[in-house]
Amino acid sequence: MTRDRSSSPARASRVRVRLVAGIMAALVTALAAPAGRADDALSVPVASKARKAIPLPAGEKIELSLQQAIQMTLENVLDLDVAAYNLEEARFGILAARGGFDPNLEVDLGATDANTLTTSSFQSPETKTGYGNAFLTGLLPYGTTYSLGWQNNRLDSPIPGYALIPGINFLNPTFSSNLALKVTQPLLRNFGRSVNERLVVQARLGRDTNAYAFVAAVQTAIQSADSAYWDLVYAVENLKAKQEALAIAKDLNRITRIKIDVGASAPIDIVQTEVTIAQREQDIITAEGLIGDAQDRLRRLVNVQSIPDWNRPIVPTDRPSRASLQQALNPDVDEGYETALRTRPEVRQALLAIESKKVTYVYQKNQLRPRFDLSAGYGYSGLGARSLVTNPDGVTTYQLNYSDALSQIGRADYPAWNVGVVLAVPIGNRTAKGNFAIADADLELARTSFAIAKANLQVEVRAAARGIDIGYRSLAAATKARELGERNLDAEKKKYENGMSTTFQVASVANDLTTAVTAQLQAIATYLKNITAWHKAIGDLLPQKNVVLSGLAVSLDATPAEEGAVK
Repeated sequence: MTRDRSSSPARASRVRVRLVAGIMAALVTALAAPAGRADDALSVPVASKARKAIPLPAGEKIELSLQQAIQMTLENVLDLDVAAYNLEEARFGILAARGGFDPNLEVDLGATDANTLTTSSFQSPETKTGYGNAFLTGLLPYGTTYSLGWQNNRLDSPIPGYALIPGINFLNPTFSSNLALKVTQPLLRNFGRSVNERLVVQARLGRDTNAYAFVAAVQTAIQSADSAYWDLVYAVENLKAKQEALAIAKDLNRITRIKIDVGASAPIDIVQTEVTIAQREQDIITAEGLIGDAQDRLRRLVNVQSIPDWNRPIVPTDRPSRASLQQALNPDVDEGYETALRTRPEVRQALLAIESKKVTYVYQKNQLRPRFDLSAGYGYSGLGARSLVTNPDGVTTYQLNYSDALSQIGRADYPAWNVGVVLAVPIGNRTAKGNFAIADADLELARTSFAIAKANLQVEVRAAARGIDIGYRSLAAATKARELGERNLDAEKKKYENGMSTTFQVASVANDLTTAVTAQLQAIATYLKNITAWHKAIGDLLPQKNVVLSGLAVSLDATPAEEGAVK
């Protein structure tokens, strides 16, 4: 009867073994499985405000699978909103840059009335003018500036006694109109599309940079959700392991009391079992705190907003499978690094930074040239006046002849043209030389930063591969340690039953087993997170998780990691 009772800890430990084995049920299967079908892909819109928040599952508890956690993170997390708005701003930046080539329409209307002293009887002390002008100006991609102007003036400056002077016809007021087109074409400085469209090109490169930043943000969100989910799984299973350890400690306490009652053990032996129970209860309190922390991190990622939802516990429903955990991945470091160079968004961002610096370099180099502009203009002018007209009835009236000025322009009666060149050579030109030197240094700095990024990427890929290798071996070692711990506890229990061991030794062996179980659970979670870290390091995390970005302005196809490969 005593043997049956004392064997309860062993049975409990075997139950715990089954529980620990049950932990290995779904995670790595999901991670190591090939990507799902295209129609099953999780589509994430890129445009700001396009993502629709997914509500939390109803009920007293929030039950989530790994896929649900990732999907809710990609739809709800605020970090992607920041990346989406940055991308939206970059898109508007292209529109703003293109505005530099928008034509400008200017209308100028006004009137003046001036009284001045005169030095001649042919001068009028009062001059009234009215004008109405319209100009259409703009810039073309090759640096050409144009101005189409229509100028109109009305001048009223009556000369005293003009009718008393025979043979002289003074026209007053007069109306003048002029229509002219002026074009200026730089031939050295500010010539060419590469110079004048630099802001548009850089805005487009900035848009692409932010697009890849959005891709990187999505990858980070996936990894964060994956990591938070497995941390919560670990915390939940760790609590179960601590509760099992407490059950074993209490069972040992019960058996020890029986042995003390029958005189098989000294009363002092009960102290060790009570100390062990207190330690296990403290472990449970710590494990419960870990669950709370893990749940809060996951709540933050899925953007829980209401207070009641913050108080609902999150229950992870996925577990890693034993078969998946026992399968080594053996990642190829060199191949992974080459893949990362062709696919990682950070690499493409660095290449785009180089291209942007090249644009600035070309522009500043152009500014070293002297200014040599060719200008040409062509136009027509017309003149009209108000005159006295006497009708057949002998009534004299004033007739406005502004239409005469317009008719003369329409008939091209008075054409005018001009052609000229402007040569301007800055003495010293220190501003342009300084700016060019800065642009040259910035370009070399961007290239150096790209080289550093590649070196860092090499370290990251190697570390990720090493993490999988170490994680797999650590998991195997932890599993072996747990199995040996189970066997060791069974052996120590039998020795205790036969009076060949003490409660201290049994408690110590049980503590070792608890530590081994916790280490195995931690190794499982770490190994699963390392697998995700590997796929993020080599840049194929999105297809691995079957995530598609809709509305992305850039391509995610593999491209060479060299200058000019990404534009």
